[in-house]
Amino acid sequence: MKQDQQQADLYSGSELKDVIPSAIHALNPGLTWAGSANSFVPIPPSSHVVVLLVDGLGETQLQDFGADLFLSRSTIAHSMRTQFPSTTPVALGSLGTGETPGQHGFVGASFFLPEEGSLLAPLRWGSTPHPMSMTPSAPLFEWAAAQGIDVASIAREKYRNSGLTQSVLRGGVYFGAADLVEMERIVLDRMNVATAPALTYVYWPDLDRVGHVYGPGSSQWLAELDLIDSFISRLADAISENSKSDISLVITSDHGMVSCPVDRRVHIESNSDLATDVRLVAGDPRARHIYTRAGAAGETAIRWQEVLGEDFSVIRRDELVQGGLFPLFDPDFIERLGDFMVISESDAMLSSNCDTRTSSLLGQHGSVSEAEMVIPLRIFHSGLHN
Repeated sequence: MKQDQQQADLYSGSELKDVIPSAIHALNPGLTWAGSANSFVPIPPSSHVVVLLVDGLGETQLQDFGADLFLSRSTIAHSMRTQFPSTTPVALGSLGTGETPGQHGFVGASFFLPEEGSLLAPLRWGSTPHPMSMTPSAPLFEWAAAQGIDVASIAREKYRNSGLTQSVLRGGVYFGAADLVEMERIVLDRMNVATAPALTYVYWPDLDRVGHVYGPGSSQWLAELDLIDSFISRLADAISENSKSDISLVITSDHGMVSCPVDRRVHIESNSDLATDVRLVAGDPRARHIYTRAGAAGETAIRWQEVLGEDFSVIRRDELVQGGLFPLFDPDFIERLGDFMVISESDAMLSSNCDTRTSSLLGQHGSVSEAEMVIPLRIFHSGLHN
């Protein structure tokens, strides 16, 4: 299977889940979170760490299109891995808890909840099911605030009470910001008035939105990246100009993105060999969870692989756990996984009636390619610490 080496490398080195534990360690090395792993990202000792997550900015795209950006001047420049599937709710679940998807239970862009008997799409999740019932994982922001760290989140107002925020990103103070101008004002205020040690999380979604519609590297995508880079440069300048500061600005992302041309899309419900015996379709177009009627999983998985060929890998539920794509998997979540997953190995994707709008988009993510899985880690630091 072509993805075997990718699976072997997928969880080596630093991952997105390590960012917030590393930020907490940079603020107070004496704090030990029970879930901390041995892998840390290199955030210098700081009195204040600002973590900016730019949705949809992969390391591959940054290397291809970002050579002239201010971001290229960062004090520390590394790459790391996001979590699989390479999609926002999975990644934010790991960012917020410091755990793998197999531990926190967010296993895709959408997935089956056996206790509800229905699919959950975390990005469209309100208050049902109750956010605190979805995962046993404790949010790191809430834990850090209880340990005396001045914690704040800055994002769009509409995310304040979302199920995802309340489940894995709650804790500290939440500031709603409509645009980058307002976000910049709030971040700069935090730099001046936050009580050390301080942790500020900033989330910006628009690069991902533009990439989905126009594709990574398009003129529209590049224009949005320039806006973000200017925002970053102003924050970094503010850090360097503050002679009393000891601040780290950490820039990362949740996933990268690839373009999937129209002629590389396979529509599930239009192909009888694929649709037969399928009960539910979930996940991303490049990382589908497929739930079958009782007793049909084995033969259906074999048929799907025969129909789809080398463009996709069809992986049974037990292989997903045992093969390393979902390490440290909590068996309580086993039925959230599809009877099998279908993972793109090329620029092909699986469109579906379950998410017609998402299936119509040019830019996609979710699979295991470098362009989707490898994300940037860029750090600007004032350099003023003992």
